[in-house]
Amino acid sequence: MKFWIVFASFAVSAVLLSCSSRTLNFNPIENFDSTNDTVVLDMDLEDVVLNGIVLPSVRQTSDEGFKFSFDVPSLEGEKLFYKVYYQNETYKFSEGDSLCDENFYGSWEDVSVGFKEVAGDENVEDFFRIVGNPRDEKIYYGSDISENTASYENIQKVADGIRRQPDWYASIVEKAKNNGYSVEKQLFLDAQWVIGNNRHADGDINHRWKRNPRVGCYSFMLVVCNEKGLAEIPDYVKNISLTDENGKFVNPFEWFSANKSDNIVVEKSKKVLKTRAVITPKDGIFVDELNIRTPEYTMENGCDECGSNDSLYRKALYQQFFPAVSQQYTLRNIPEIRDVVGNPDFTLEEYAKGEKKYSASQRLQDYPQITDKPCSTVKVAENGEYISIVNPGSDANNMRKESTGIKTRLGFTYGKYRGKIKFPSMLNENNIWNGLTYAFWLIYQDNHPWNNRRGCYNCGYIDKGDDSENPVRETFNKYSEIDIEIVKASMYWPEQYYRNKPAAKDDAMHNNEIMYCCTNWDLACPQPVNFASGINYINYEGKTYEAMRWSDLYKALTIKSPMLNDVFGEEYYYYEIEWRPTEIIWRLGSSPDKMKVVGYMNDKVTSIPNNQMLCIITQEYHYSEWWPPIVFEQGLIPFNKSDIEGRVYEIVIE
Repeated sequence: MKFWIVFASFAVSAVLLSCSSRTLNFNPIENFDSTNDTVVLDMDLEDVVLNGIVLPSVRQTSDEGFKFSFDVPSLEGEKLFYKVYYQNETYKFSEGDSLCDENFYGSWEDVSVGFKEVAGDENVEDFFRIVGNPRDEKIYYGSDISENTASYENIQKVADGIRRQPDWYASIVEKAKNNGYSVEKQLFLDAQWVIGNNRHADGDINHRWKRNPRVGCYSFMLVVCNEKGLAEIPDYVKNISLTDENGKFVNPFEWFSANKSDNIVVEKSKKVLKTRAVITPKDGIFVDELNIRTPEYTMENGCDECGSNDSLYRKALYQQFFPAVSQQYTLRNIPEIRDVVGNPDFTLEEYAKGEKKYSASQRLQDYPQITDKPCSTVKVAENGEYISIVNPGSDANNMRKESTGIKTRLGFTYGKYRGKIKFPSMLNENNIWNGLTYAFWLIYQDNHPWNNRRGCYNCGYIDKGDDSENPVRETFNKYSEIDIEIVKASMYWPEQYYRNKPAAKDDAMHNNEIMYCCTNWDLACPQPVNFASGINYINYEGKTYEAMRWSDLYKALTIKSPMLNDVFGEEYYYYEIEWRPTEIIWRLGSSPDKMKVVGYMNDKVTSIPNNQMLCIITQEYHYSEWWPPIVFEQGLIPFNKSDIEGRVYEIVIE
């Protein structure tokens, strides 16, 4: 990234400063210790889900914020004015780039306060805080969401209200018929929608959490001017909530870099702030009952660590994740219950017998399942050290392949996301797959306009759910997803995609390698200069990655890199997605300082998202057809007899 430092010439007229050789001695953070001009301060994540992140928080200082100071020369009757600006430097576009208005920058918390007049003649001391939605953009405003409305009782109350309105109820009956649902299920789903829609109603409350401060390093810029200089500065730079004549926000760091004046002094401090977010299980797991897609569920209400109570609604940094169940294929599963991992008797011969032993009519036609008992498959350990995510075992009365997972509740744009996770072993002694796909991934936080990704102009995005031959393209879309998926698959793509050279082959059924699959869902936006279908060859740090896009209309680009099943024998391992404005880097390692790059993409081959995302950890049963050429068929993998447990210790975003 391009960093710039402006030290305005101090050899200016005495109209501004009577001592031209003197700097302002700007110290942006006096009330926190620093090492080598770096103040290290983790984000305080208490009460941030509904309120947003503030640096520093009221628990981190008794002051009004970061205390800054600078020296003022003798004014000789001349009025001076000052303003402090901050900007995230780790995840930004360079000043001068057409997208630098997307950078996270701010100034006074109250944007209506412009330049303040210097009151003294020796030294100025003042305070500022770094907050979400620093430009006070109205798109991030909304209604009061302080009350927890996501309860079964509240859903039923809304459903009862629908029943009392004949026309509305009649439309529910018709919709249920068209969807193949019972009337009660359709009524439940519509009541959920009503409550969820009310959460997103217009309002006058600043939802600062919708544009949280970014992690990484922040720089600080002090601007001091006289009255002539103040008149030279546009209103949209004095007040960063305003836009220019073209309706665009203007980054003050860019403006002051490009516009020098003898009446304006700009000093950028060498001191920086370095911050990160550490998301731990200690505050529990919230269950959003609006995400449970059936009225027939059993809620464990007596648990302080997992549930839908008001305290967890306000404080929990994790929520139970209920995966969408694709019905693109069916499992067609053999009716056997046995563990694969830890069972040396389940050999390749045993696996092959399943296909011959059971006819198509004897197989169980089903889809992957999700729990109808929230909090039974995600649990906080007694010592609060980790969250267990469990794929429950089956019995003769309940044969099902049930997926499980958790999702964070705190959104960020960009960052190096590193999960400390213990996934269970995926292969047994005979290198046979247990049927699960493990994933550490990022997903868009919300599907409303405030969280749209940057526009795909002149071409448009294809909606994630549109698989038609002539899809509709739209300029804006909220959907973004960046994946790490770990699955038993071939290292190579199908042979026909290798065009003019022979395809390499591996013996995936017999080796103990699994694939670390790195995917960016770009919704087939064709703006990148090297956008292409088929295998894209991407070079990074001396290695070439094969990134597959199945067709011009396919909405994602994927890289596969091999890893050993032995990794799952460790106490835990680290999985990392570094999401930057113009590139994505995937890593894997045994410790944060031993991370190995296993995937890379940039904005020349794929559209990089810029909206706010959450992090998800899952253990899911996926269809084998999603990863051709198929190694093991999901339907020939028995239902697991025992619980399969993974553990999530923490997620660090830096």
